Parts: sequence; C-alpha cells; structure tokens
Amino acid sequence: MDREEQIALAQRIAQALPEVTRNEWMRWVQIADRYGLEKAVQHAERVAQDITMRPAIQRANRLIAQAVRSHLATLQCLRRKERQAILGYVSWWLRITTVRGSLREEK
Repeated sequence: MDREEQIALAQRIAQALPEVTRNEWMRWVQIADRYGLEKAVQHAERVAQDITMRPAIQRANRLIAQAVRSHLATLQCLRRKERQAILGYVSWWLRITTVRGSLREEK
C-alpha cells in the first residue's frame, strides 16, 4: 500500500470518529501497539459498555471500535510499520480537524 492509499484509509477512519479526541485515539493506539488490533477493538467495545465511564469516553470508544472493526481485515493484512503509519495518520487527521475548528462543520 503506497502512502497516498494509507492517508486515504486513515482519512476514512478519522471521518468515522466524530467527537473522538486525538488523546482518546492515542490511548487506544497504545493498546493496539501493545496487544494487537483485535484485543484493542475488544477493549474499546468493553469500555463503550462500561457504565462507570463518562458518556463521552463510552461514545469515543464505541466509535473507535466501529471504525476500526469496519477496516480490520485491511489493517490486519498490512505489515506492522504500515499499520502504525495509518494509525498515526488517523491521529494527524483528528488533530487537523480540531486545530482548524473542525473540518466536519465545513462539509
């Protein structure tokens, strides 16, 4: 997968993450790096159902689980470095949308 395809995939994932902060995404990425994508998605699904968590954290994790699960087959086929790059590009997209006052409002 070339860089343009990686960035496009990252953008599709990021667009499925309205209301997810870059910090929340980065917490999830750390879990994915340490335990793998499948376990990280399962963790996000558990947090999304955890009534002791704040609603915003539950929603963010629900969105993360849905967005990543919808692209899981593609992400799992990639080499580790490519996958890390894509997850990093997602964080970049999330950062851009908050810095610019949310690109989502413009669309």
